[in-house]
Amino acid sequence: MKIIIRRISIVIYAFIGWCILLPLTYLFPKKKDLVVFIGGRKEGLFQGNIKFLYQHLEKTHDNLYFLTYSKNEYQEIKKYYNNVVCYPSVKSVFLLLRCKIAVVDIYEWIKDFRYFLLFRSKIVQLWHGVGFKRIQLDSPSYIEDQKKFFPRMEAKLYALYPKYDVLISTSEFYSEQLFSRAFKSDKIIETGYPRNDVFFREITDIDLNQCDLKAYHKICLFKQENYKLILYAPTYRETGGDPISSGAIQLKDLNEYAKRNRIVFVFKFHTYTDLTDNQEIFSNIIWYDNELDIYPALKMMDLLVTDYSSIYMDYLLLNKPILYYPYDYEKYIEKDRAIQFDYEWITAGEKCYSQKELLDWISHILMDGKDTQQAKRSEICDLAFTYKDGKASERISNEIDKMLMK
Repeated sequence: MKIIIRRISIVIYAFIGWCILLPLTYLFPKKKDLVVFIGGRKEGLFQGNIKFLYQHLEKTHDNLYFLTYSKNEYQEIKKYYNNVVCYPSVKSVFLLLRCKIAVVDIYEWIKDFRYFLLFRSKIVQLWHGVGFKRIQLDSPSYIEDQKKFFPRMEAKLYALYPKYDVLISTSEFYSEQLFSRAFKSDKIIETGYPRNDVFFREITDIDLNQCDLKAYHKICLFKQENYKLILYAPTYRETGGDPISSGAIQLKDLNEYAKRNRIVFVFKFHTYTDLTDNQEIFSNIIWYDNELDIYPALKMMDLLVTDYSSIYMDYLLLNKPILYYPYDYEKYIEKDRAIQFDYEWITAGEKCYSQKELLDWISHILMDGKDTQQAKRSEICDLAFTYKDGKASERISNEIDKMLMK
């Protein structure tokens, strides 16, 4: 019964999209200077590449709009920008029908009929990270689904894998080895990521829009008092669990170690990770809201600890130590996500498989000054980023201006 209901819902969705909304795009002429940004992940969040590119373009482009699902976020962004619209609404639908260019950084932008409303618009896909995971058209799940009739039809009816007019990359390596395999696009340009521009300039008040201000100010205070700051940013496990509930991180022992060594751990988990029952209060642990923007705080970190998250690629631009804590490596690559490159090769830091080993390496690096991975970081950073100058937004802006003039 569930399968029948699902297939009926797919047919209804497809009929509305393909037969009603898509034809409407031919009735509404495009406004030549109208650009719409669609926020990513949960509720159209205003952060990451979308946030920093919008922030850059807003200074020079008048007809620029940001679409969000969240009423709360809408109120917050309106403090800084006038052209913010909630989706769905009559105004948001009208903007999508008339915009010449839409800028996105996720694949979920297609949902809730937006693909059909934007059928005749140019789409710029910023994406949200480079690392070593197989994604989109290169993912095993997609390849497997292509062998089955109903999943293949569902993908076509929902337009799950659209073609992009412009796809943003960070380097020739990732253009060839990741993006050309994972996406359909007319053009791939290697500009770098807008969110990394903040590494190369002073932080402004507007950069802190949609950041965890309480945690950010705590970080600043500890930094002023010469504490060593460590960002712990593990990725999401699709099969469930997290480092705390699994026992890989023992919070009390971690906090005692931090107190002895004038260290503060900043915990920033993935957007989709549910930490409702795990956020105990400790003197030397800062919980950074996992749905808010961490990038303005990255420069203050002395060391990054992660596992499979692509945040480490961005952190390479700061040339600071990185440790990896892949305590569940076998499970992750077998049941959570397939990886594209050899993990040992594409990462740039020591691997730790227990909390004791992790703390030992933190001591070696921060207390003993034994940073042995500088050459490796430089190697991977050069591979991942053509530009290291904080001008990614400027390059993308130039490309958008060319598209607007056509």
